[in-house]
Amino acid sequence: MTGSISDSEPPDNISGIEFLLSRRAAATLLEIIHASLSCDCEQDFVSLFRKIHNLIPFDFAFTGLTKLDNDGRICSHNIVNISYPDEWLKIYEEREFQKVDVIVKENFTAFRPQYWSETYKKNTPPKNFISLAEDFGLKEGYTYGLMTPGHSRRASLFSFSGNFDKYDDRVVAILKLLIPHLHQALCHIHAPELPQDNGDLISVREKEVLGWLKQGKSSWEISVILNISERTVNFHIYNIMQKLEAVNRPHAVAVAASLGLIEFD
Repeated sequence: MTGSISDSEPPDNISGIEFLLSRRAAATLLEIIHASLSCDCEQDFVSLFRKIHNLIPFDFAFTGLTKLDNDGRICSHNIVNISYPDEWLKIYEEREFQKVDVIVKENFTAFRPQYWSETYKKNTPPKNFISLAEDFGLKEGYTYGLMTPGHSRRASLFSFSGNFDKYDDRVVAILKLLIPHLHQALCHIHAPELPQDNGDLISVREKEVLGWLKQGKSSWEISVILNISERTVNFHIYNIMQKLEAVNRPHAVAVAASLGLIEFD
């Protein structure tokens, strides 16, 4: 809770960001993804952030899961405060800062990674909001969340504040990979759905495509591997995302993993 991203979009798959991460960092990222699949309570979820700190050197972190109505208004919310100052959250609620917090507004409308400074350039919040946030050490950061489409309309928000003095492709690439899995974990804890038989949810071919998406392959690469047209691959990906109610490819992989449709090696 207290921007837009530069024109050069970082990659959104593990294979694609290997050049941005050390081997150790890539292994840590996979460990967090694995651990997110077995989160059954808030304590499990919060413990993930100790490892996330090894990838993103944040000072403060905050997460929340909301239910949105058809007009995009928040109906209810569950907050999991990782390390934001409690006094700041109290002031934030008392003064109803959510009405002027452009980071929150952008998150629940655009659902894309934000670098705070960039969002503030587009739509500057009141000075008293900025100065108070800075008094609590919340000067710069990144925010990203997802919304589960369909009937559930569960939307998440993840904010990381720290000494981020410039936009960092590496941080954004990590967030694009990590947040879909954290979103699924948060939904599992606070908005669990009834168990269902997922055996026939996706076809054999769709499962093959998912497996290669997990490896970070592009549509063209998958078409070569499976000896089918790129258009057919994109058709399968569209069907996968519709069936899994996923908003993008990393989210589809995260949902599939949470349902046990694919495994992370």
